[in-house]
Amino acid sequence: MQKTLGLVLKKQNIGETDRIVTIFSPSLGKKRVIARAVRKTTSKLAGHLDTFMVSQIMLTDHPDLPKVTSAQLIEPFEAIRGSLVSLEHAFAITKIIERVIVEDVSQQSIFQLTLDALSRMNDGQKWSAVWLYFLGTLTNRLGLALNDFNCLSCGQKIAGPAWWLPGERRFACRGCAAAKGEEKIPLEFNSVKLLRLLQSQPYPAVLTINFGETIGRQVEEVLLREITEWFNKPWLSYSSLAINKS
Repeated sequence: MQKTLGLVLKKQNIGETDRIVTIFSPSLGKKRVIARAVRKTTSKLAGHLDTFMVSQIMLTDHPDLPKVTSAQLIEPFEAIRGSLVSLEHAFAITKIIERVIVEDVSQQSIFQLTLDALSRMNDGQKWSAVWLYFLGTLTNRLGLALNDFNCLSCGQKIAGPAWWLPGERRFACRGCAAAKGEEKIPLEFNSVKLLRLLQSQPYPAVLTINFGETIGRQVEEVLLREITEWFNKPWLSYSSLAINKS
């Protein structure tokens, strides 16, 4: 038997009463487990293994598909579950986590980052700050931090509107030849400054910044490209997650 915290990322019904549940565990990483008879009205597991719930879970030792023998609800994130907009935001976070987390590999720092983001959402904090801080910190913890804020062509520090070159993973001044013929994302200077801040400042500092939708979407696209290209499956649309809601 093994005991672990688990954040429920998704669930899939099988048979008449069973369910396969994908959890994110700080010690096991992503793990698919089976909850037998959980869909019966008399099941003791019902209400402890729903999406976005955090529970203390006891599992059998089967390596491929462990069986859940007991579960105790720790955090239901009730405010998220009561809002359709918040549910969309929570799905955006867990969709990324499900893709980047490896099974049977401890990911305690990313687990805590995910819980922090969901807790802040549950408390009604500004979505744009929660989302961009989550993306910025995740790039750091995946080893994808943006550390070079100098122009790829001239080597000078970016001091105005710039391009982000996804193929090079570098910035370029708007007038430099490095951007010619390359796929490029236009960035306002405030977007560059926000990307730099997200690499170095704690969440409270990000929460105090007022930035418009254009800045948010530019920063969102750069970070999402870094993360999704890392697991070699680009996002369908880098502007579909409406960071300015709530």
